Amino acid sequence: MNTGAGIVGGLVVGAIIGYGAASLKGGGKFEDITLFELDGAKYKESDLPADIRSNLYDIRAEAFDRQNALINQFALQFGLAKDKDKNVKADSIPAFDVLVETPAPTDQEIMQVYEANKARLPENTPIDQVKPEIERYLRTQKLTDAVRAKNQEFVAKKRFVMLAPEPTSPKVNIVLDGYGARGPAGSPNVVVEVADYLCPNCQAMAPEVEATYKELGDKFRFVAVPYALQPAGLSGTLARGAFCARQQGDDAFWKYHEKTFATAKEKGWKLSDPDSKDFVVALAAEAGIDQAKIDACVNSPEAANFVKNTTDNMRKSGVTGTPSFFMNNRRMSLANKSFKDVVKATVQPTSH
Repeated sequence: MNTGAGIVGGLVVGAIIGYGAASLKGGGKFEDITLFELDGAKYKESDLPADIRSNLYDIRAEAFDRQNALINQFALQFGLAKDKDKNVKADSIPAFDVLVETPAPTDQEIMQVYEANKARLPENTPIDQVKPEIERYLRTQKLTDAVRAKNQEFVAKKRFVMLAPEPTSPKVNIVLDGYGARGPAGSPNVVVEVADYLCPNCQAMAPEVEATYKELGDKFRFVAVPYALQPAGLSGTLARGAFCARQQGDDAFWKYHEKTFATAKEKGWKLSDPDSKDFVVALAAEAGIDQAKIDACVNSPEAANFVKNTTDNMRKSGVTGTPSFFMNNRRMSLANKSFKDVVKATVQPTSH
């Protein structure tokens, strides 16, 4: 096989295709694998602490994504080669730039790139001096676009299906007492979000999570865990505010929850911002919940204990960062997948 077939102009085609492009079947379980022996006793993965099992899963998931990209790349390359010669052998596949025709860069395109980057070149650099490099850049860009389009075509037509087993996240026991919940009680599907209101990725995910719940909320119970990455700062204050809002009921909690995410993003609050009870009281007013009760609660020992216990419990459950999502006590992997797609693929059928 042409081992350089996936590289064109220094560009790894697997990066063009992306991970997870093909549909997946199967699953892998590692809990029963014996990993090591210590002082005559053998230890399985299920014997390890949750944070270690979680880190092992991260390593396997990353390796699976890389494996998936490589297999996806080869399948696309093999398929394109078969389109040209149905008798082609797997060990003699041409490179992508042979399999995919792309138009040569025009003088106008070359000039546009030259003009756009002229200020970055040494003064008075003539176009003829950099023209070969610009041509290589444009050819690579055109090939990138063409390969991506071919891959999308293969996926749409379901010409190949990825059968390599995907690793399964370890099962943990998340204590959910005291957290805001909505959706059908007793549902066989429980989705947990562990998020910090000041975490930029959590803020970015919030609209997608809310939209998914509105569309699929009859299929799962949704629990939000306010997690403070910086308990001594504003991060901890907002988490204490969530606890205090929850004392007024689930409706009050969700109003506070949604208002806090939106306001924190709008105002650009950061994890490094200092503790400020006034922010929480103002959020309560904007959310339409009882300000006096929030004001009396937010600096209470009970609220402080809530933040500490949440930190301890979530770390024991393998949470190492935010946002973290769990479905039925297994961490959900969102690598190159949308939250909605993962939820739809994971929920168990309900009795109705």
